[in-house]
Amino acid sequence: MPNRFCAICGKSLNEDSPHFGMCLQCYLEENPLFELPKTFSVNVCIDCGSYAKRDLWIEPTNDNLFSNLYEIIKKFLLKSLLKNKQIEILFSTNEDSIVYSSTGLIRSVEILVMGKLKGSSNIYHQQEIKLNLNNMLCRNCSNLRGGTYFISIIQLRVKNESQLELIETILNEIDKFVSNIFDKDTRQYISKIEDQKYGVDLYLSTNELMNYIIKFLKGKYHFLLKRSKKLVGRDNQKGKNLYRLKTLIKFLPVDTNDIILIDNQEFIVENITKSKIILKSKNNSKFTKDYSYFFNENIIKKK
Repeated sequence: MPNRFCAICGKSLNEDSPHFGMCLQCYLEENPLFELPKTFSVNVCIDCGSYAKRDLWIEPTNDNLFSNLYEIIKKFLLKSLLKNKQIEILFSTNEDSIVYSSTGLIRSVEILVMGKLKGSSNIYHQQEIKLNLNNMLCRNCSNLRGGTYFISIIQLRVKNESQLELIETILNEIDKFVSNIFDKDTRQYISKIEDQKYGVDLYLSTNELMNYIIKFLKGKYHFLLKRSKKLVGRDNQKGKNLYRLKTLIKFLPVDTNDIILIDNQEFIVENITKSKIILKSKNNSKFTKDYSYFFNENIIKKK
């Protein structure tokens, strides 16, 4: 077999050379496993650590800043390369390159990205990239700090003052419930709570949270529910109207086994279904009433 030489550097080629006309070193220089820009800018939320290139904010998988920076490189610069799972990527941070802002936040850092072909350790590439961090608040954290942002409203109501303790109990339960949801999804929170004559108004960050709370309450309480919506604007980009949803929840003033007086006649609350209340009189006659009846009529509950 005649001697072969690298067309670029002139080095003698052998059977292990990856290309007919190039040595391994020249082949890797001409055909790197990946190519990164010298610099890359990304928006990073100073409160929650979410990151974004434009308007779509992505929650990080952990709380370590440098791990999140590696995640950013994978997400925005190496995503297509890593799809085939043939390349193994490692990262190293040049801590001497870190530039801090006057408030102690990292403004820029250089990261060494090292990659090698799985099953062929002699095929590798490494490149340093400078990440410029635009430290700001994501939309969600900005709304949280403002404390006034809301999409929907839940109105919790009782019939009279004698039931106000029930509102306090339910509020404590909702607070624990929403806190657990917030730990998993920071978009879900109560912006503010306003006292009303016979209850409270909860201002919520999403319509999704409103539905979560309603489902939670349905598993524990009986109530009359009324939904409404109000036009508040228009999304010109999507070409549709924007509505603020409102849900009125009126908790029943009676419970199972309560003894009540209606027109001086005594009844026992035998059963409560999803929309009806079954009453039984002293002579064992049974009557069925809608929930609304108990808010419109003068009913006295015996202690």
